[in-house]
Amino acid sequence: MVIAKEAALKRVRLEVRQRDAEAENTRMKEVEKQQQEKHNELIGQLKAAEARNRIRLLRIRYNNVRNGELEQMIAYQPTSIRAVRLQALVPQKNNFLLSKTDNMLKNDRHRIEEIIDDEEMATTKRDLTCI
Repeated sequence: MVIAKEAALKRVRLEVRQRDAEAENTRMKEVEKQQQEKHNELIGQLKAAEARNRIRLLRIRYNNVRNGELEQMIAYQPTSIRAVRLQALVPQKNNFLLSKTDNMLKNDRHRIEEIIDDEEMATTKRDLTCI
């Protein structure tokens, strides 16, 4: 009878341990999934910002090339009256100049360089299990 009680207690303890381990495993998977979602969202935001910047640069380059061609067309007109007429009919867009100065704060610049140089992804791939 005592042996049966001890065996039953061992079995119950084992079941409780297994249930706790499964709950912990489920919680760890949930935390890992949340971390992956946050990481994917951050990567998506970075890719979107890069795409916006590429589009902006393409637009600036296109406008500058267009203005250069218009200036060349105006310069090669046979008479000054034709040049003035063409200049009036085809308005030029303002040349866009890329800013040569750094508009970021020193701390922001340092943080961005730290994230870019992080080969092990220690900064962006965080372990948030303590939350």
